[in-house]
Amino acid sequence: MASQARVQQPPWQPPPNADGKSIHIYNSLTRSKTPFAPLDPQGKKVTWYVCGPTVYDDAHVGHARNYVSTDVIRRIMRDYFQFDVKFVMNITDVDDKIIIRARQHYLFDELIDPNRRRGTTTVQETSIAAFRAYLSKNLKSIPHDVSAEELPAQIEKYCGDVLVGKALEEGKISKDDEDKTKMRIKTAQAAADGIALLEASPDAVEDEAFLGKVKDVIMPYLDSLYGSTFDASDHSIFTKWAKKYEDRFMEDMQSLNVLEPDVVTRVTEYVEKITAFITQIEQRGFAYKTSDNSVFFDIKAFEQGKNSYARLEPWSRNNMVLQADGEGALTKKTSEKKSDADFALWKSSKQGEPSWQSPWGLGRPGWHIECSAMASQELGAQMDIHSGGIDLAFPHHDNELAQSEAYWRDEHGGAEHQWVNYFMHMGHLDVQGAKMSKSLKNFVTIRHELSREGGLNARSMRILFMLGGWKERFEVTEGLKKEASAWEDKVNNFFIKVLSLDETKVVNGHESNSNASVQTYLAEAKGKFHSALTDSFNTSLAIQTISELITKYNSLEASTIPFEQSRMVALWITQMVNMFGLNGTAKVDSDTIGWSGIDIPAFARPYLTLVSSIRDRLRQQAQKKESIDVEDVADIRQTISDSSLAESTETAPYQKVLEDVLAMVSQLTGSKQSTGSIMGVADRIRDENLWDLGVYLEDRADSPTARIRPVTKELREAKDAQQAKKAKKSLADRSRTTTTTTTTTPAGRDDKRTISPQELFKNEEYSAWDDDGLPLKDNEGNELTNSKRKKLKKQWDHQKRLHDQWQSQHQQAQHP
Repeated sequence: MASQARVQQPPWQPPPNADGKSIHIYNSLTRSKTPFAPLDPQGKKVTWYVCGPTVYDDAHVGHARNYVSTDVIRRIMRDYFQFDVKFVMNITDVDDKIIIRARQHYLFDELIDPNRRRGTTTVQETSIAAFRAYLSKNLKSIPHDVSAEELPAQIEKYCGDVLVGKALEEGKISKDDEDKTKMRIKTAQAAADGIALLEASPDAVEDEAFLGKVKDVIMPYLDSLYGSTFDASDHSIFTKWAKKYEDRFMEDMQSLNVLEPDVVTRVTEYVEKITAFITQIEQRGFAYKTSDNSVFFDIKAFEQGKNSYARLEPWSRNNMVLQADGEGALTKKTSEKKSDADFALWKSSKQGEPSWQSPWGLGRPGWHIECSAMASQELGAQMDIHSGGIDLAFPHHDNELAQSEAYWRDEHGGAEHQWVNYFMHMGHLDVQGAKMSKSLKNFVTIRHELSREGGLNARSMRILFMLGGWKERFEVTEGLKKEASAWEDKVNNFFIKVLSLDETKVVNGHESNSNASVQTYLAEAKGKFHSALTDSFNTSLAIQTISELITKYNSLEASTIPFEQSRMVALWITQMVNMFGLNGTAKVDSDTIGWSGIDIPAFARPYLTLVSSIRDRLRQQAQKKESIDVEDVADIRQTISDSSLAESTETAPYQKVLEDVLAMVSQLTGSKQSTGSIMGVADRIRDENLWDLGVYLEDRADSPTARIRPVTKELREAKDAQQAKKAKKSLADRSRTTTTTTTTTPAGRDDKRTISPQELFKNEEYSAWDDDGLPLKDNEGNELTNSKRKKLKKQWDHQKRLHDQWQSQHQQAQHP
């Protein structure tokens, strides 16, 4: 941080019509929030270029954080602020990573196919040689000739400190180097296990378990042997690999409900335009060719021409590790570079790499030049927004800026040119303090996360990222997951509540009236929401505002809120969650309340309505202490008969539940009935018959009819917790001693009268209480409704009478 304080970023020129009164964006070009104004004189059109993926492997959740956050901001710009956004994304489909990965897999497939294998070396011999080569290169402290059986002891001896969290070098904080060492140890141990498996059973050579363990050491080994002699004239080896992972990336984005780009550019389709772009930079005097026919950007010449290099991170310009990473693993150091910081615009052809014709001979584009050429081709000499992951800021984006400003400089009278007005960088997603990345192998792929049991779905992942903010580095903790889940459940419950009003037409005679509090709460929420989005797209505050509005709405007595006002609040919340992309492809201006996942299938509703009404009848008669007789059953049968129920394969499970419920009710007439037995049947209908169909009947204190709703994650977790609590109590009861004492035990806490009313509700159901011990908030921090508080107050008053009586009796016994 000290170095950043000493080295200042070059000055940034705001667009001429930036008045500072509307949106402010955190701009990496200034490291501050700057007023946003598009280049378009009318202020409507916005041009935006985003760095897309290098398609050599599946995208992981860290990538999801980048592209989902970008998508949320794009939706805000388009659907909330009403800008006409032209959104361009590139696909890097030729790159060192793609070349290496495609080549390695091709060579590995050759090895395990006896008909294609190079040379006479067996898979087992190759595995052992690759294992030793991996140790020699990546874990140099461990003897490279160690056997697979000896490896665990050698790891403990030479790398034990790193495994327990200590630094590789004393006095240094454990960071990426230590994480990479742990990853390499894991890879080496897996290979050792694979070799041991093969030694025990030579037939395992075709076993997927064996191949999976040794693949990560064999592939780089084979590439080191044959990569430099590999015939790369067939580009399809590389393009097929890239196309495979581009398609999978696009599928992942669709699964995450990320909007498609307006324009997709691919490097292999722009090679001719890229070479023309390089030529112009060379003609401007900002590039030079080396004897091997590579072309490099001349940073010194660029700066001598009164241009600014490293606009984003000038403090990183001498970071040789970042520079080397930006040049790629296949780039060899050359003494012909004028400066170590100069970077490749065109890489000369080498054996084992695909190549294209150019004015300098066969070769391929450098990584950084791709985006400069493609973005300039699609958006011109200037753009409003450029975005990407924060790890691309230096050198990739700084080099992009330099190349593009060198290219366009003379188009603007030779003055220094500002190619991008707003640079937005999405923050890292961390795993146990380290950036999620493929190089550390600490990633979870998007498709695995979406498909695994208990994993995040597209909506919950989007909510999670919105809570974390778009530019901040954050880690997905259990606490953050619970916060996201609680928000989603709260919105779920709100929508279900309002939809049930629509469903039952419960307006309580207030159609023509207006609740002033509702109007105030909604107006305040809209203002706070708008301020949050204009403040650099503060989605965390925006969704918190929605939560606060729901809390305030729930605090009002339901009978005082006209239905149209409930609908007004619900419709605004619906439109905002639609705008954020939390409801699939639903339109922002939709007049349908709610989001997907809260609706009951239309074909099931007639059956569920009947079942619910039967259960309501049972509960009402039990509460009146009335029994169920034959006439009640006949009446229920007649109601079913009069209903028009369509029968199909889809309705069969619901028809079965209706039949089972009728059978249970019929059995009640032939048995000795009590309030408990009738309520037991009602509970079984709710907790078993309908639960198994994913439907829940929610009893309401303010209505004799239950609310029909789908079973949500929140309800499942609550039921699981309740069952776990019961199981724990049952176990405790069984293990409790059965020894009895003949002495009289004074009344203890088992006597409910001894409990003070101030302590009655001090349990895990609630999180806040008033001075009398009456709950104010539930365990999720939501304020209790007035009806709920009234119900609890009655219980509190009853407990106070019991407790006062007990105290009086106790005092009389103590002082007769």
